[in-house]
Amino acid sequence: MKEFQNRGFVQQPPTSPLLLCMLQILMPGVFQICPLLSLNSNLFLSAFQSRRRFLSSTVAVASLFMSDSLQTGGRSSNPANIRWGIVGLGDVTAKKSGPPFFKCNGSSLVAVMRRSPGKAAEWAQRMVPGGQCVGYDNLDDFLRHDGLDAVYIATPPGQHADICRKVAAAGKAVYVEKPVGRCAAETREIVSCMEAAGKPLYTAYISRAYERTQTLRRLLREGYIGARVESVEYKFQGNIVPHGFDKDSPPWRLIAEQAGGGEVMDIGCHIVDRIDYLCGPLMDVDGMAENKNSPFQQVEDFVSLQAKVGPSSWAAIPSEGATVACEWDFSGTSNETVDEFVISGPNGCIKMAGMSPSLPISVYDNSNKLVKQVEFAMPDHTAQPLIQAVTDDLGGVDKAPFLSFGDNAVRASEVLDKILDPYYGGREIGFWARSESWPGKH
Repeated sequence: MKEFQNRGFVQQPPTSPLLLCMLQILMPGVFQICPLLSLNSNLFLSAFQSRRRFLSSTVAVASLFMSDSLQTGGRSSNPANIRWGIVGLGDVTAKKSGPPFFKCNGSSLVAVMRRSPGKAAEWAQRMVPGGQCVGYDNLDDFLRHDGLDAVYIATPPGQHADICRKVAAAGKAVYVEKPVGRCAAETREIVSCMEAAGKPLYTAYISRAYERTQTLRRLLREGYIGARVESVEYKFQGNIVPHGFDKDSPPWRLIAEQAGGGEVMDIGCHIVDRIDYLCGPLMDVDGMAENKNSPFQQVEDFVSLQAKVGPSSWAAIPSEGATVACEWDFSGTSNETVDEFVISGPNGCIKMAGMSPSLPISVYDNSNKLVKQVEFAMPDHTAQPLIQAVTDDLGGVDKAPFLSFGDNAVRASEVLDKILDPYYGGREIGFWARSESWPGKH
């Protein structure tokens, strides 16, 4: 990350509490010589009076770690050793979300499942190092994999509910792709299913964990736009599904039975959730949806939203009462591509691309003068920060403040239902099966 027109921002990693505890037991004299050790681990070396003392102390610490490792069968004493499985091996798992499950600390990918015969085994052999990941064609067999702890569901949303019921019955934790259910009622049903099983449900709102989202929270707290948020605006114009597809075989993102609506269900939910995470829940929601220019699809291609931010305990800065206006235009009526997210306050605004994990954040004052810009590197795997946080939480290592659970998914689904309801004439479970009655089609 690079920050321009401001001081550098570098934070030293904190000293491990476990290491400090061991040093206090093994080398109490060190803390008399260097009482600042607990504040800055870089002072560690200066606390030793001789090289011999340093080496002997290091051996003692290493020995303690090694003996604990032997007692756990050669694994790290870190309690996070989560054995993951993936259901659904589409494009999302090839780069964005698949590799993190064998790259994250305390995580291993032991099983994958895809219904097409042989495809899961091929994926496991091609993608996962070590040859220990097993591919399955059958969900029941997959869920019986020895030692499986948690399941990532990466199928289209139309399959989430049935898979979650089986995962819950098998006693596994679950991490589900957004927006979890095809409507708020189905999302609630999935959440209740996991609660009844006593197993955690995490939702894949990965943009919460992006470095740029966390930087945005910091900029808000540092007062760059003032003491409070006054408005949030977002506009998207373009397509994630190219026009010109076979009208008799549209992509799943344009089939209500699979997606729960049009493209807004796939990308709009991210924006709704991010506003919730940064500012608070959306209240007094209103909006509309229509099919402006897509005769070969039954679902909407244009959606607008108006709302106000409600009270919360998690907003970056006070935001209650702020106005929210969002627009998603997938109709293709313009060749211009737009993706702009703006948060404004009494002293200025912050602008950024809404759907990018790496494009810059720009800060402007009240005269629209650029006063600061922060740039970011493109991450190798955009889902990895959140998957690491989920893995840590399951292992009892840490609980990141940006984790997303069932209640977050329900709130996002309720907002989407509110603005899509007039188009579909209701958003009950099964609305997708009565397309002839959708008012928006006529």
